[in-house]
Amino acid sequence: MNYNNPISGKLIFNALKGKNVIAMAVNVRIKHCLRGVMEAAKEADSAIIFEIAKSEIGYTDQSPEQYANYIKEIADKIDFNTPYCIHGDHITIPENTPEAIKSAEEIVKKEVEAGFTSFAIDASHNFNSNAKSTREQLADNIKITTRIAKLIEKLMAEKGKKREDYGLEVEVGEIGKIDPETGEQELTTVDEAVTFIKALNENGVYPDLIATNNGTVHGNIYDEEGNIIPILGIDAARTREIASSIAPLDVKIAQHGITGTPLELIHKLIDAGIVKGNVATNFQNIAIENMSPELAKRMADWTMKNYADKVRAKKPGISDIEIIGKNIKYAIKVFKQEIEEIDNEYKQKISDASKKSATEFIEAFNGKGSGQIVEDYIKNIKK
Repeated sequence: MNYNNPISGKLIFNALKGKNVIAMAVNVRIKHCLRGVMEAAKEADSAIIFEIAKSEIGYTDQSPEQYANYIKEIADKIDFNTPYCIHGDHITIPENTPEAIKSAEEIVKKEVEAGFTSFAIDASHNFNSNAKSTREQLADNIKITTRIAKLIEKLMAEKGKKREDYGLEVEVGEIGKIDPETGEQELTTVDEAVTFIKALNENGVYPDLIATNNGTVHGNIYDEEGNIIPILGIDAARTREIASSIAPLDVKIAQHGITGTPLELIHKLIDAGIVKGNVATNFQNIAIENMSPELAKRMADWTMKNYADKVRAKKPGISDIEIIGKNIKYAIKVFKQEIEEIDNEYKQKISDASKKSATEFIEAFNGKGSGQIVEDYIKNIKK
């Protein structure tokens, strides 16, 4: 089988179930990272996921078609031949309105047409805290997720694809959601996860993965001086509870927000039953740190000019470093042409640094040799 082309995300997720492996999912916001990540996965024979979120499509100015084509191009150039999928991360529907649903549907259509082989529906923001039962609280999330999942099924069927030909991730419990009364994160409960999956199953939707709010955050977090600090808030015990409770429903855990998690603690995520781990901001940081200092400075200056006042209006005293760190992603689209045309010296620096970091994550994820695990699984199901 030719693994230079993407395979079904479902095959990867199923193959790695119970293998104590996390498949690294990399959001490539700046394209010069991709080759290094791919080389690391090839050398380690690690199954890998390349993904892009609906929001990233906007602020990095990458269409699903461009994203998929570039991945396939690099795979051909280096004869990658290692199992991978292309995943539509965070197809977000922030509210139950016709406009929000239509926007998500348009992205889904483009991703299916571009050849994506896995999809993540995120309607987790739709939660009615005033409802009495868990099912009623999740009603909008269930309804929206069902609608988008059925659309994916229909569009894939039109391309001759069955349910086993693509992966499906859903989400319950908004990542980073804060309880206004306590100021603490509101973690997804076992009841919410089980109720959500069972309701989707009743509607004929059978996801492979579920993302939950288990105490993580997207991107980096900073102290008062603007120093990046480790993310230590992931609740492994709650994650393990949820993983055990949804296992009979044939659903596994996807972990978002791994960038700031110390690598020496990743084993706790593996022990908790996580199968897919998203790493995004890490590679954006690497690209910016290794590009031309002059270009990086202009991107930082643009970020301060456009975001400092509005951010400080909400959070007085926030450091310049944190403002830049959390908002420089919006400069990628503005400086896209210059980023793409940087000297080969900087392209190589970004690639080398990305390869080194990806290798470290793959090792922490127990990913070495997982490509062969996926290949063997596919051979067995084809017998």
